[in-house]
Amino acid sequence: MAPSSASSRSDILSSMLLELIEILRDRQGETWAAIIRAAANKSATIAIDDTRLYVQTEGGQELQLKISEAEPDAINSFESTGKTLSNVMFGRTSLDKSVASGKIFIRASFGDLLKIRSIVSAVLAETEIEPRLLSLWTRFEREW
Repeated sequence: MAPSSASSRSDILSSMLLELIEILRDRQGETWAAIIRAAANKSATIAIDDTRLYVQTEGGQELQLKISEAEPDAINSFESTGKTLSNVMFGRTSLDKSVASGKIFIRASFGDLLKIRSIVSAVLAETEIEPRLLSLWTRFEREW
């Protein structure tokens, strides 16, 4: 498969982030409650490979994402490569190891880092019982 253009990668990433939120919202439960507590009314600039997006959240239980292109001078809150993310999604490496080795960078307070780690662990654990999550990870690995 030929490499995707920057704008199509932005579309892919935006679509997949929105789908991830919808899957987790549908499931409700503790993972969704933790996401709401950690992400409500916050924003972040996400950089994966050459794709940068600005993500804002609004609302409580009905958490909504607004996604747009990141400003060129915006500081990244999260940086990684698609390959590293796929490796974490499929358990080939851990989030902790990826952060410790610098393959994933997260700009956050220590408390927020702990919340993020807990949420990522819960979402990855739910992959075992939620086929839509596995399908999303598989599509990311294939399309990215």
